[in-house]
Amino acid sequence: MSNSRPEGSKSDIGRRAVDLFHPYRWHAAALFALVATTVTISLYSLVVLAGLVGEMTAEDGTRGGLLQGFFIYGGLIVAGALLSVIESYTNQIIGQGVMHRLRSSLHDHLQRVSIRFFTSTRTGEILSRVGTDVNGIQQSVTGTFTDFLTNLLTLVIAFGIMLTIEWRLALATLVILPLWVYPTIRVGQAMRRLMREWHDEMGDMTAQLEETLSVSGSMLVKSFGRSDHERAKFERSNDNLRSLSIRRMMAGRWFNMGTGLFGALIPGVAYWYLGGLVIDGDMSVEQVVAFAMLGQRVFGPFASIARINTTMLSSLALFERIFEYLDLPVEVDERPSAERIEHSRGEIAFEGVNFAYVDERNVLEDVSFEVKAGSMLALVGPSGAGKTTVTYMLQRFYDPQRGTIRLDGRDLRDLTLDSISDAVGTVMQDTYLFHSSLADNIRYGRLDAPDDEVNAAASASGLDELLERLPDGLETVVGERGYRLSGGEKQRVAIARAVLKDPPVLILDEATASLDSRLERVIREAMEKLAAGRTTVVIAHRLSTVLAADQILVLDNGRVVERGRHSELLALGGLYATLYEEQFREGQLALEEAEAATKAGEAVAGS
Repeated sequence: MSNSRPEGSKSDIGRRAVDLFHPYRWHAAALFALVATTVTISLYSLVVLAGLVGEMTAEDGTRGGLLQGFFIYGGLIVAGALLSVIESYTNQIIGQGVMHRLRSSLHDHLQRVSIRFFTSTRTGEILSRVGTDVNGIQQSVTGTFTDFLTNLLTLVIAFGIMLTIEWRLALATLVILPLWVYPTIRVGQAMRRLMREWHDEMGDMTAQLEETLSVSGSMLVKSFGRSDHERAKFERSNDNLRSLSIRRMMAGRWFNMGTGLFGALIPGVAYWYLGGLVIDGDMSVEQVVAFAMLGQRVFGPFASIARINTTMLSSLALFERIFEYLDLPVEVDERPSAERIEHSRGEIAFEGVNFAYVDERNVLEDVSFEVKAGSMLALVGPSGAGKTTVTYMLQRFYDPQRGTIRLDGRDLRDLTLDSISDAVGTVMQDTYLFHSSLADNIRYGRLDAPDDEVNAAASASGLDELLERLPDGLETVVGERGYRLSGGEKQRVAIARAVLKDPPVLILDEATASLDSRLERVIREAMEKLAAGRTTVVIAHRLSTVLAADQILVLDNGRVVERGRHSELLALGGLYATLYEEQFREGQLALEEAEAATKAGEAVAGS
């Protein structure tokens, strides 16, 4: 599945980013008032400071006048500092609130997108977007907004005061400032492109680390001796990140040097030009000092706004990456009129169902069948016939392109997703366990289940012997993906999870594939007890596990080619009979090989 970038220009993305602040508009208004007050106090304190210079140079200056000016200046500084604390707190409420909503929206949306997305996207890339990209936006949002507002108000208010002191030089400064607009835009565009490339590369690196540093990945790397290969891949990515980081940091260095150099020259120009007016008696020293300090406060904020603009433009790359995920289509959604199904009987019907994954042939073609409540349906057929896809459709992981799937006579699309989940329990072929205790993994089937029911579910799935061996019993942590357990033990935990859930419809997708013959019999007996009174859909390559099925569907290339009970299908002499004969023959060969090995061992021992 390819992720398309959000439609529109950077202004469209910018508007979407600004919309995130809408719930905090009153906080933003308060922040604006606080910043305006703080900036005014800060700039007026410069005028008071210049007044102290005037008091020092005046013929009638007094120590009392200096002390009075100092107290006024000190009071303004303290007031500004106190207001800045409130300003910072308000800014954090806005910034962290926006990031909280963004993280929640992203997580909730990813929970709703199709399984198709997760089968075509690397986990590390998803984690990079949710983690690294959101954190990058957070740094931009919590600092940039207030900095921009502060510098903008400083620029406007300082320039207004400068106009009252010497309007000609103030206007000259105003004419020069726009010369920085174009290079600012160019630098911002370059930063945006480099920022996106950096985060794309970081996503690739995160994906590689997630794959190779997991338990499965690490075992695969070691098994095939591919440490050097993976190290080379990592170093290439690491080298690219270093190069992109240097280019990002240097993209605006010449521009920033120019703005810094020009800002440093402003006081010299002010003292040179306005100093002549002082000599001529047209201006006081106090006015010259005030103008020079305000001039720096004008160009300093303008240079900061220029840098902030480049930061804002580059942060658009992060918003682009986040919006790509937020714009992912929700293929399986809940209708506003969806109803919850209570106490499902477990009656299933597929009516002319067609389904295809993206850009592929139909995986299911005109599939129709009915399963009565409390009966057992077995799905058999060669690999790729569509058996597992049928179970995915029954859980509404996907919707059919054509046809209808019903539960108790009601279209799944008319039911709430959580009620479908409650009605259908699954033991998957590939068992997934969390890095938590056995009890927690079993309780995932029903989160509010008491300990005695968890214990009963564990016992019903044949976990008693395992629990006796473990010093911590059910509180034993199973490790990432359950790697502290064998394949059969993990599958029994998954069965216990389904037992605890106690759904009216139970799907067993190769549920006994990792179990030996003895344990398979134990689990089968437990599952027969569990299946009593509920609808069971079984997928199994071992045809011995489906002999008691009320109905067997034989699928081939997405079509139902045969249906009936075991004896009926054998008598038909079709695909099912062929599969059964192949397994029977394989079983006989395995038995003969075992007997021959035993006799050979006895002969060696007797010689």
